[in-house]
Amino acid sequence: MKHKSVLFGLLAVLALLILSACTGKQIPPAQPEPTAATEGHDDGDEHAAEPEEHVEGDEHEHVEIPQAYEEMNNPFAGDAAAAEAGQVLYQANCASCHGATGQGDGPASTALDPRPANLADADMMADLSDGYIFWRISEGGMMEPFNSQMPPWKGTLSEEEIWQVITYMRTLGQGE
Repeated sequence: MKHKSVLFGLLAVLALLILSACTGKQIPPAQPEPTAATEGHDDGDEHAAEPEEHVEGDEHEHVEIPQAYEEMNNPFAGDAAAAEAGQVLYQANCASCHGATGQGDGPASTALDPRPANLADADMMADLSDGYIFWRISEGGMMEPFNSQMPPWKGTLSEEEIWQVITYMRTLGQGE
């Protein structure tokens, strides 16, 4: 009698599994949802902000800079001592992802999607305002539309240190 109860229980569970599999609903395979950072980008380049003009075929998401950052200008622009201080900060905080020379090829970059920005790209850097770069460093990239792994640095670096890093970053593409 005990064996019949166990057998009946197993058959009931098996029948429920079969019936639940035959509901007719098909679940599509998981596909990553496109984000504003990846739409229109073959390489997932999320670094798009300025200017309004584009090279033919260059599709970037234009991101409105928050007003608090929009009018910011680097108080250390062109200051060699600030660039030196920024280089030390950059190597300690940024090089693991962006690479020692800013080309987005740091040791951690291979595990990141999207890949870190190539800060040595002189054309890209020329298109980015000081306020935009300050915003991206301060707030990081873990929000829409960027969806990157860049953490917000405003709790780690002071405003002065962020400006020093930006001053150094502006020197990266000058040797090309």
